[in-house]
Amino acid sequence: MTTGLQPPEGTAALLFDCDGTLVDTLGLYRECWREVFGQQGFEMTDAWFTAWAGHSLEPFIEAAFPGLSAEAREVIGAKGLELFRESTHLLEPLEHVVTIARQHAGVLPMAVVSGGPRVAVLETLEAVGIGDLFDTVVTVDDVARGKPEPDAYLLAMERLGVNPEQCVAYEDTAIGIASAAAAGIRVVIDVGLHAPLPA
Repeated sequence: MTTGLQPPEGTAALLFDCDGTLVDTLGLYRECWREVFGQQGFEMTDAWFTAWAGHSLEPFIEAAFPGLSAEAREVIGAKGLELFRESTHLLEPLEHVVTIARQHAGVLPMAVVSGGPRVAVLETLEAVGIGDLFDTVVTVDDVARGKPEPDAYLLAMERLGVNPEQCVAYEDTAIGIASAAAAGIRVVIDVGLHAPLPA
């Protein structure tokens, strides 16, 4: 096993979740979805958001509005993403994880593997100046099934040309950790366990 956030010797590729792992997006997402869901009559608690935050957009919205048509949920999703995209200038990188990415950029193949929509993920990475660190970005838009299914991780490894036994994944939720493990990745680092203490 590895110590802290550094990958063990012999690692061939690094795979990073985006939201809550590389970039501190969860607070902003929470406020955006709270506002949009509230307009539709759903009062989103912090506990509800914490339980569903690691899921891809479709199941996340369906959990709040199970009775709505797919079209109506799509409209809600578009509103939430629009609000988020208007606010990406407020985002901050999670430096303890970004430092690892910077250290290994150009040394090891690296991918972002996100359950978020491509447009939001790319804008998030660019907003904090780390979009150019990665060889590929895989999002929920690239696969049939989002996290906790392994599809996004499998596609990222296929693009990088590496085997799961050689990879290290960085995640911050149980959903993401399950996704990486289901893809056969043996070393999955929970970045929350290694976060610096607040000043």
